[in-house]
Amino acid sequence: MKVSTGTIYHHLDTLSHLIEQRDDKKYYLTELGGHAYNALKDNINTIITPDFSKKEFSSPILKGLMRLTPKKYINYESNQMIYTIIISITIALIGAIFCGLNGLFPFFLFFGQSELEFIEPFLQIILAIIFIGNIIFFFLINEGICRIIYKKKENTLKFLISFPIILFPLDIYLILRFILFSTGSLNLPAVRILDNVLVILFQVLSLWLLTYNLSVNKKLKIENSLIISLLIHYGGFSIILLLSI
Repeated sequence: MKVSTGTIYHHLDTLSHLIEQRDDKKYYLTELGGHAYNALKDNINTIITPDFSKKEFSSPILKGLMRLTPKKYINYESNQMIYTIIISITIALIGAIFCGLNGLFPFFLFFGQSELEFIEPFLQIILAIIFIGNIIFFFLINEGICRIIYKKKENTLKFLISFPIILFPLDIYLILRFILFSTGSLNLPAVRILDNVLVILFQVLSLWLLTYNLSVNKKLKIENSLIISLLIHYGGFSIILLLSI
């Protein structure tokens, strides 16, 4: 750069709110730096002050959700990519296996229940494959909306690699449901109510993980990420409702 080391460090210090040095000794954009970059690139006013960003997460509910969020695997560093890929594949496979065993048809974060008491192995395999396809389709819908509405094209690969992680709450639900299904408890009215409550609770957590993923990887404001999450979620619900009529 043909300038002295002192001059470089002076400018780095001046930009301390926009860049940070990490353990690998390289400099990266901070959250505010990312918004500043996007504002300059897209010529839109998206910069959020640090104080406002902190206020977004001051709610006790959001604080609780953040504790349940695997942040380092959604907003992962380059040296953690392999671990994130392994975790994402594991989550997708567990969900596929138990979706098939439960005899459920997946659509976004919803599941259509089968009326059959015994699910044929062939049908279980088909439902497992559909579960994997649903993840890919769900990702493409989110990515498409980000690109079309908010003009966000960055971090597509990172978003894809971490995307299955948002489904880990549903994996827990599918495992619990399989236990109830295997014991025949789902035939009891009280257990059916419990099953409906559980799926809603785990859907809420998955929606939050999707919102967080959109925010950190697509560089969206938290409210814009939430709009996308709810738009797709209720859009999926509307489609299921129309098909069931």
